[in-house]
Amino acid sequence: MTAAAHDAAVPAPAAPRLRAVPPLAEPAPASTALWWARLLRRGPGPLEYSLVGVNSDRFDDGTPVDMTALDARGRRPAGWLVDVRYRAADRRVVRVDVVEDVADRCPPMWFAEVTHATSAVPAASLLAFRGSAFRPGSVVAPHQVAAAGVRITDRIGEVRWWIRSGLVDTVSVEQVYRGRGVARTLVTVAEGLRSLRGWAPLRSDGRLTDAGAAWLETAPPAWAPRLSARTEVLPDADAEQGPTGVARLLR
Repeated sequence: MTAAAHDAAVPAPAAPRLRAVPPLAEPAPASTALWWARLLRRGPGPLEYSLVGVNSDRFDDGTPVDMTALDARGRRPAGWLVDVRYRAADRRVVRVDVVEDVADRCPPMWFAEVTHATSAVPAASLLAFRGSAFRPGSVVAPHQVAAAGVRITDRIGEVRWWIRSGLVDTVSVEQVYRGRGVARTLVTVAEGLRSLRGWAPLRSDGRLTDAGAAWLETAPPAWAPRLSARTEVLPDADAEQGPTGVARLLR
């Protein structure tokens, strides 16, 4: 049989049967809800709890949920962002953990919580430090910082806010540490601490530097309801005689 005759005798492959399918659905918008789970942490030492900020639609934004009847076994609800672990007896913070997606590029840090008693309007600050004076994730008082031989001016970042309104006055990070998630981690930890203290949720107004406006464009969905659109352009806070406050917001 010739090659031509052989080709003629072999039936042509059947055309593939194609089925019409609907287009892919648009991804569901990310949740902007941030609710709070209270977990019991079992162990041989003093009784401890965790207050965990969770970004999901399981509960409405700001809802406190008591999960102490469940044995968490060290686990946290899906979508968690920040875990503030504290002692039941005196509510002293033992440590704070932040989800890796927020703190993945951030250097190991410990924190000092400061209440500004002399301020005309009640305010608080959270300072971030590097070094081995305390374990990463620790939250200490100013007198402990001094006792460890560390100066307050050694901080690598700071967030300051008004307690009653939650309005952020300052977020600043030392130049060498910028772009590594320090500000985002600081604000996330501060939100966890303010929730534990019963203070107003952190928020911003519309006065922003270029750095603050750029952060808004990539801010985690849970922060979206708390961050106002830009209404006023402020110069960088490093500029000579530049304004303080939200001029440094989330840089």
